[in-house]
Amino acid sequence: MNKNNSSILIYIFLISLLELLLIFLIKYDLNSVAIAEFNIFYIGNIIPLSLQVLLFIFLIGQLFSKNSIPLTHQFVLFILSTVSLTFLLASYLANKLGFSFPNEYIFNYPFERVIPGFALMASFFIKVYLLTLLLNLFFNNGFVVYVKSLLTTIFVFVIAIALIFVLSTKNGYDNLEIKQSNKAVAVVLGAAVWNTEPSTLFKGRIIKASELLKNRKISKIQMTGSNAPGEISEAKAAFNYALKLGVRHHLMEYEENTTTTVEQVRFIKKHIVTNRKYDYILIISDQFHLTRVLEICKFFDVKAIGVASDYNLTSQKLLYYRLRESIALLLFWLFAI
Repeated sequence: MNKNNSSILIYIFLISLLELLLIFLIKYDLNSVAIAEFNIFYIGNIIPLSLQVLLFIFLIGQLFSKNSIPLTHQFVLFILSTVSLTFLLASYLANKLGFSFPNEYIFNYPFERVIPGFALMASFFIKVYLLTLLLNLFFNNGFVVYVKSLLTTIFVFVIAIALIFVLSTKNGYDNLEIKQSNKAVAVVLGAAVWNTEPSTLFKGRIIKASELLKNRKISKIQMTGSNAPGEISEAKAAFNYALKLGVRHHLMEYEENTTTTVEQVRFIKKHIVTNRKYDYILIISDQFHLTRVLEICKFFDVKAIGVASDYNLTSQKLLYYRLRESIALLLFWLFAI
């Protein structure tokens, strides 16, 4: 055993255990999901557990390595571990204590989601960088080890996003085989609103819901989505547009409090699933969005059918949305936000 390495390696191991605990608190406690619903085979749980196993292997390897880790590198490892934990802890406490974020939006996402999301992703990036650094320290102790580790970490992230991007493009969602039912609900997920009108993309979702209702494949439409500053809510805009399409008032309901897809799925579980009023639930969104939606449903144990709208995006916009959704899905798998 290399005693020169033991102190820093034990510190990293203890910090990593605290991080693992925080990750599951962020995922389950902040989402009010009982730990009894923990599924070890869910991909979002496999990722942090696998990283913990890898870290343990690398730490054991360094502990019994003949080469001592220079003090400079030990200091860097100490800083990386501490900063990673700090990001996680700050994000958890900010959400748990109800910290008030500015009521602003970045790329149509509220600050209250963007800032914690950035902190959590930074923590994950540091964790992967720490892993690659420990691996590279087996072969090199010079400054080049930092450059190699950084390039490896970036490569891992690029490959991860690319794999998610490819897998999500292969998913198809079709409503042709959905049977007629008088006990089915279609949940229309909110999207952008232009003044008081749903965006073109949003209209595609509403039109799809009205078609399902017309064909008697559902008996109710549930609109979801709150509002950006200066606009009416997404749900209210969808409700008004559906009225123009000829959908009757009593066949629709809307809620105006959810701001994210995660919150909308939580709403579905709390207000639709638990009421047991419907035989099945359809969730209507765009094809590029539904992969993440159904992964969120798996986490919350919501059994739903994804139905894509018929609205067609340009190739450039579709590429942008798919890339954005790939990053968002990775973030959800990691931290359920």
